[in-house]
Amino acid sequence: MKLVVNASYSGVKTAALELFTREVVRWLCRIDENTLVFSPVNIPGIDESNIVITSEPPGASAVSYFSNLMFNNTILPYQLAWHKADVLFCPTTEFPFIDILPMSVMVHDLEPLFYPERFGLEGEYFRTAVGHLNRQDIRALVMSNFLKEQLLNNTSVYLSNIDIIGPGLDPSIYKPAADDVKTELKKEFAARLGIFSPYILFCTQPDAPDGSCDTVIAAFNNIKSRIRHSLLIVGQDREPSNKIKYLSSVEDMPSLFAYADLLIETSTAANILKALACGTPVIVSNTGALTEFISDAGMVFNPADSVFLSKLMLMPIVNKTLRKEMIAKGLQFVSRFSWEKTAEDIYASCTAAYTASYDRRRKTHK
Repeated sequence: MKLVVNASYSGVKTAALELFTREVVRWLCRIDENTLVFSPVNIPGIDESNIVITSEPPGASAVSYFSNLMFNNTILPYQLAWHKADVLFCPTTEFPFIDILPMSVMVHDLEPLFYPERFGLEGEYFRTAVGHLNRQDIRALVMSNFLKEQLLNNTSVYLSNIDIIGPGLDPSIYKPAADDVKTELKKEFAARLGIFSPYILFCTQPDAPDGSCDTVIAAFNNIKSRIRHSLLIVGQDREPSNKIKYLSSVEDMPSLFAYADLLIETSTAANILKALACGTPVIVSNTGALTEFISDAGMVFNPADSVFLSKLMLMPIVNKTLRKEMIAKGLQFVSRFSWEKTAEDIYASCTAAYTASYDRRRKTHK
């Protein structure tokens, strides 16, 4: 089986998708040394013999809808045929709409379906692509049961063609800080950010639509006179207020999670795993797929209930025994996730797509 990865969109996707593609591709090339990667640039950690430089990287402008459509359905199929590919893995929903070979296509979320006003032509392209996922020779990859149900309820994808894979994590980067230096390093890190230590961390987005940021702020205000902690909100740029600091972004993400006393998360599963791997207790909202990435290692709240959240925030701060239990359960839970495991799941999906397609062709020709 000759596997090809369509990484032709390197450089024009979000940082999170770039990271996902880069790490998965590295491990796929280790799992199968014959894997080919279509990319406009060389990828660090991958032998040049595994890279096929794409002749025309798609654009990221207002005309990307049309350039993507042309690339995926003309240049890409030609390259796949030239290199005699047996199966294609697409780290995003960028794939040929024409039926040329079996594929496994990664679906990270369905936001362009639910919020079309945010995505413009890019959203139009996504909706067109999702409409082509209902072919027998395409397997759709998702990272949660929640997204699987969304796919089934909002698209015509076959239930039998959906594979759930685990998200990736690098435990050599996200890991607990050593106890003998943690206190001083925490103070130094907080000072660099211009915040008070210890701190409670809340990661959000500028356009978060659910009002969860207001809930977190209200919950913190309920208890701030009873604790030494400040609240650090990353993802929004506002004027600081009493014991509350806002930062649009932080470069040193491993330290951000490792030195927090508590993470509150309402939107991104990856942040949950990073915090757990750093030995930081986590509280998540009961929305979307987030509870699938916490198990019994953390606590769950309704993002509209600031009073209940206040009570939860106090628990791992004042109860040291509970805090140690949450840290231990978190480290145990997160140990099952790695980029290697994610790549293994993807390779298994590609193998299933290829095998099923081969069996159908063999039956047809009998």
